Amino acid sequence: MKKIIFLAVTGIIAFSCNQKKQEYPKNADVLADNLKGNVEQTVTTDYKVDSTGKIGEQDSCCVVTVKYDKKGYITKYSSINKVGTDSDEEAFTHFDNGAMKGIKISKNGNLSLAFSIQIDKDGKYSGAEQYDSTNKMKFYFTNILQNDYGQITDMKKYNADSTFSGSMSNTYNNQINTGGEMKDSLGKVTSTTTLKLDDKNNVIESDTKSVVKDSTTNKVTKYKYDSFDDKGNWTQRTQSDENGKPEKITKREITYYKD
Repeated sequence: MKKIIFLAVTGIIAFSCNQKKQEYPKNADVLADNLKGNVEQTVTTDYKVDSTGKIGEQDSCCVVTVKYDKKGYITKYSSINKVGTDSDEEAFTHFDNGAMKGIKISKNGNLSLAFSIQIDKDGKYSGAEQYDSTNKMKFYFTNILQNDYGQITDMKKYNADSTFSGSMSNTYNNQINTGGEMKDSLGKVTSTTTLKLDDKNNVIESDTKSVVKDSTTNKVTKYKYDSFDDKGNWTQRTQSDENGKPEKITKREITYYKD
């Protein structure tokens, strides 16, 4: 989402006139995920499409579940393939101010890596470390900058031996992520992503460029939103390539906390 993993995707909250307004802290993850209402969890499932965009059978990967607490902070992310043989899970903890404190990532039930994150006396991110499955530190992160919504805008990455590994930056429109860039240890750009949003702050186009040695690849993905629930959250979208050819349809089920 996204994502070094604790760089969450961003969003904004809105309500219809006949709904009870849910007040979230401005750094809440439901806002970062552009969700409206008192969301408890989302479950997304991908389906195959034919050349005309007609929906077919469930894709082999994946069913993704994201859970939030009542304050709007993410607590768990899980992904499992169609037959249930391959799964990924991320468990999140937070500081009292909602800033991300730790992430544990598992593959098929086994811990694969973890992040430990620190904040300063003002509650802003001051550093982080990435550990492997044996609890050995592999990388650490410094020079972390964030915007007024708690979204990370810049940081530097180092190997465990303190050699510089690279840097990352992200751009936002308030809480809305509009792209990002990664550079290697020599300052050379290795990837850039630009996101276009509609008037509901849903992503309608993603343009990603990746550089490997002297070769650059470019992938443009487009999204069309087919249906929404009564709170304004999308429940089905169609993903297409840059020429408009449908690639898959994603259905999303949203569960809300009771008022």
